Amino acid sequence: MTDLLVPAVRKGPGVLVAHPWWGLNQAVRDYGAALAREGFPVGLADVFDGRVVTSIDDAQRQIETYWERAGGRLSAAISELAEKTGGPIGGVGFSFGGFHLLRLLDAKLPLRRVVAYYATHPLPTVHVPVLAHFAADDPYESANDMAALADALHKAGRPSASFTYPGTRHWFAEPDRPEYDAAAAALAFGRTIAFLRD
Repeated sequence: MTDLLVPAVRKGPGVLVAHPWWGLNQAVRDYGAALAREGFPVGLADVFDGRVVTSIDDAQRQIETYWERAGGRLSAAISELAEKTGGPIGGVGFSFGGFHLLRLLDAKLPLRRVVAYYATHPLPTVHVPVLAHFAADDPYESANDMAALADALHKAGRPSASFTYPGTRHWFAEPDRPEYDAAAAALAFGRTIAFLRD
């Protein structure tokens, strides 16, 4: 973890933010700052040693370099933030980060809830509540995988849930991307705040 953002008035548990394949860029830092303004102590995990890219080709090479290390680094960041904030934390991950947070659900980490933006992974039989935000048109996630995760979350029942945002594409919640959809991003953020605070 590279940064801990401490809210002026704490109104929720700690939250670890796991970046997409671009790295810990300004869009992710701004998202973490928005969570902190809502009263959450926020940890910003940096899986890529400070490296930030903007092209898809560079991002693909970057995740190939760090893929095997990602789980261990996120696990350490989760444990570190839980220790600093005094209890189990929430996790919010974007794409690559969301995938790895979902992948860690059976790792017996101090996680209380997980939010995944445009990411899928099969869930363990027993898991903490999960909120999934899906893009309606997503070439990076298969329709079958999204449907399977949505079905699993529906069967798990509240507070687990999934939402698909009409007219959106992968990266719709990242304001530095051309796919950004301000209305959908705001709706997903509001749902995320309610879920993490519940």
